[in-house]
Amino acid sequence: MFELILGLPLLGGMVVMGSGWGISGVMLAVHAVTLLLSLQHRQSFYGSAAGIATCLLVSVPVAGMFGHWVTAVLLLVSMVDRYGAGVSGGFRRF
Repeated sequence: MFELILGLPLLGGMVVMGSGWGISGVMLAVHAVTLLLSLQHRQSFYGSAAGIATCLLVSVPVAGMFGHWVTAVLLLVSMVDRYGAGVSGGFRRF
């Protein structure tokens, strides 16, 4: 959810620049920890890897915005893949 907020053109830019780019460092640390835990537990890690790449590209305004969008989608897909769509039993795979 926070990735989507950071991807909003005006609000995300104000949050990042208002924090003196510190929020990008915090998100980089969160994504790095999540990546390590995902690898350790053999779970999907592409959302966290995309988040790390986005944190490194955030200094380029348009690339950072699109990066946050892509990362948010990948994290949501990863969550649905892991926990299902919120219905009883999740997805049934044949």
